[in-house]
Amino acid sequence: MFNDMRIYVIVGMFMTAGIALMLFNYIIIRYSKGQNSSVAGRTKKWKKILYRQTGIAGGKKQSNFKHEKLLEKHLSNIENLVAYSNALQYIKSEFPVVYSGYIGSVYTVFHNLAIVYGRKPSIERACFADFVCNFPEVSAQGDTFSPLTEALISFADDPNIHCRTNALRALCGIGNAQAVANALQVINDKQMFIHSQTLTVELSNFKGNREALADYLWNKSENWNDNIKVAVIGFITGFSKHYKEAFLPVLRDNTTSAGVRIAIIRYFGKYIYNPVRLVLIDMIKNVTDINLAIVAATALEFYPAADTITTLQSALSNQNWHVRYNAASSIVNIGDRRSLREIMRSNDNREKEIVTYMLEREGVQEGNDNLVAVAIVKTNKDKISA
Repeated sequence: MFNDMRIYVIVGMFMTAGIALMLFNYIIIRYSKGQNSSVAGRTKKWKKILYRQTGIAGGKKQSNFKHEKLLEKHLSNIENLVAYSNALQYIKSEFPVVYSGYIGSVYTVFHNLAIVYGRKPSIERACFADFVCNFPEVSAQGDTFSPLTEALISFADDPNIHCRTNALRALCGIGNAQAVANALQVINDKQMFIHSQTLTVELSNFKGNREALADYLWNKSENWNDNIKVAVIGFITGFSKHYKEAFLPVLRDNTTSAGVRIAIIRYFGKYIYNPVRLVLIDMIKNVTDINLAIVAATALEFYPAADTITTLQSALSNQNWHVRYNAASSIVNIGDRRSLREIMRSNDNREKEIVTYMLEREGVQEGNDNLVAVAIVKTNKDKISA
């Protein structure tokens, strides 16, 4: 009897939990629909206001002063800001000339709103920064500073990573190099974190002079943490061939972190600079960090020479599989007939197997009489000879 009662209690608990979960989901769905309906309704209202104010639709315009006061009053509410953003985005895409004239007449509103949102919770600051990402024209101050840029820089030490990232993206969209550098300084000094790859992507979207930004950032990067340095090097790698001489001493310096040196090796894998060849060879011959040897074995593909081939052949016996793999790939891509012949005739099965695998990957079948005569032609428009 007792066992039967216990079963009924357990079943009843499960049924109650199931009903409660269904009720909870129902409430969430209704709330979400209400929110979506609210945003849609607000967006429609803002479209009407903007259509009238910009002259797209008929009706009496407000004076610029009254319209600015309307914006400052209502856009301090995040839901209104989202709806306004939706309406403004439609005008920007459908009526770009009208948008340009309108946004240039109201940009001071957003300088004032930046101060307001600076006092709001992180998520609202993140949304405001995202608004500026979508409409960087609201800055309208070029390389000078304003309450808007100052606010965005201050957002860089926000605990919310979305706020930090959006703030940096907005500053890059504005195109103010010093403001971007100041934001990175804040991230460094406050020990805030944004992944180096994310930082590189954001910096790569900089709308101003990228060469000028690169110079500005590299000159300041000596005092920054390795994560930011790697990001800056990645940004520079994306477009500039002018850092070969600046990067080589940093690569040679054994006190430089492995992460920074690896980023520089990748730079020299894109922009060929013959003096770096001996540094890469030394990283494989005298291994101090296996990760450096792994990346160096890949980069040596772009530096064919007798000692390069010899070094790569010796790396085929390295205990680390990644070093062997990258060395074999580089040997095959260099396509030196003599070295391939020596490897295929050697008594080292491990060397022969990995090189044969690489050749087969390139479409050469094992046993092909022309196996050792294969030359891989690399077409890389990004490679620039020294």
